[in-house]
Formats: sequence, structure tokens, C-alpha cells
Amino acid sequence: MGTYLKSYKRFFPNCLYVLVMMAAFLLCAMMYEPRPLQEILHAGEVPLGKESLYYFNVSILEAIILVVLGLTRLLYYLLRNRLDMNLLNYSVWCVLEIIAISAFAALYLALMDRSGYFTYLARTVYAMLAVLVIPAAIMTLVSLFKEASTAEPADEGARLKFYDSRHQLKFITSSAAVLYIEANENYIIVHYQENGIEKRFQIRNSMKNIEPLCERAGFVRTHRSYIVNPAHIRMVRKDVNGLYFADLGTENSDGIPVSKKYYDNVTAAL
Repeated sequence: MGTYLKSYKRFFPNCLYVLVMMAAFLLCAMMYEPRPLQEILHAGEVPLGKESLYYFNVSILEAIILVVLGLTRLLYYLLRNRLDMNLLNYSVWCVLEIIAISAFAALYLALMDRSGYFTYLARTVYAMLAVLVIPAAIMTLVSLFKEASTAEPADEGARLKFYDSRHQLKFITSSAAVLYIEANENYIIVHYQENGIEKRFQIRNSMKNIEPLCERAGFVRTHRSYIVNPAHIRMVRKDVNGLYFADLGTENSDGIPVSKKYYDNVTAAL
């Protein structure tokens, strides 16, 4: 189902991330005061003839962190079902967020100090990375630990209950019997086996709504329109056109398409 940090597919954890990053910056600026941060937060004092703009600059940079992270986390949340966000990609996303904060902060500080932008950019990136990388890493590790400790092992004998879009129970079967699930416009089609015969059951619902159920069952997404039970995958092959397909070894299946986005997740599940 993708290698997301599942916590950040929800709205509240992203809001909490923004607040924690702001609190970490404020704590460093007001109490710890590392040298890289002190150097940029006194910007503008000499040109403007002010004794101290430190606290004013802290307030402006706090606002910049709020706006930049607010926008990037909103984008992350809106694209949560389209991004292939494994741990490495998520780490890169976090670093790019800090660089984006630094870019806007450097613009403000350069205008205040009437100095070159790129000079302040290098100093600001260094200061922000020094201050914000550690809380970002801690929150990521906490999320990973929490998800690992609460994850339920896949149970092939478990009963899966499929509900429609009105949350009315429509179909129950064992997870081991399910071959794959297919999206068809406003419906999903559950392909399953009963007494060795392949059958199908159509339900009015979306892949997005049934994704958590499939994750708990240990199923894997192969394509935007397909979720497959990896226990039934016999091989993943590449055709003459360079397209990948998962063969289930059933008479009625010509192979389930595997997009490049989900290829690594499929092979990892085998």
C-alpha cells in the first residue's frame, strides 16, 4: 500500500509537526541561542541604528516557519495518496522544507541588513538545518516507532468486511480468499476464490476508503486501480512494451498491471 509514514496521511499529525517545529525554533532562539542562529537574528541592527532587533527577527522568522510549513504540509496532506513517500523520500521532503524556510528567511534578513541575499542564504540554511533537523528527525522516529508498535500482523485467516460508501456491510470473506481488488469508476470489484472457483463481488465504494482495510490484511497496491493479495502473486514479469504485470496463476487473470510507482512495494512484499 505504499511506504508512507501512515501518521502523516492524517491532518492532525501534520498540524502537530508544524507546531513542534515552531516550538523548537523558539526554544533555541530564546534559551539555547546557538551561534549560527545568533548571527542571523541580529540582522538589521547596525543599518537601522537599533540596539536590538533580535526578538523582532525571531517573531518574523516564526511567522515564516508557520506559513511555509503550513503550505507544504497542506500540500503533503492533499497529495498523500499520490506521493510514493518512503522514509528516504520523506526525509528529503523535510530537508527541502527547511531549505524553503531558509530561502524566505534569508530574503527578509538580507533586506533588513541591506546585504547580499546569497550571503545570508548560506548562513540561514546552515542555521536552520542546525536548529530544525533534530526535531524533524525525532518526530519521524517517534512516528515510525508508534506505527511499528501498533501494527497488526497480517492474518491470512482473518475475516474481511467490505462496506459500501454508506458504510453498510455488503460482503464478508477471508483475507486468504481475496485475489485482488479492482476499481471500476464509482465501484470496487473484489475478486476472490470460493471452493477453487474464482468469483467477483461489486460494491459501490472507492479504493481510498478500503485502503486501510487492505493495509491491515497485508495487501499491496500495484496500480492506482488495483490492490493485490501478495500471497497469490506467482511472478512479476515485464512484457515486450516494458510494462510490468503480476501473474496470479488463475485462469481468468491475464496479469495485474504494476505501475513503476508501486513496483518496489510489490517486489518487497513477495
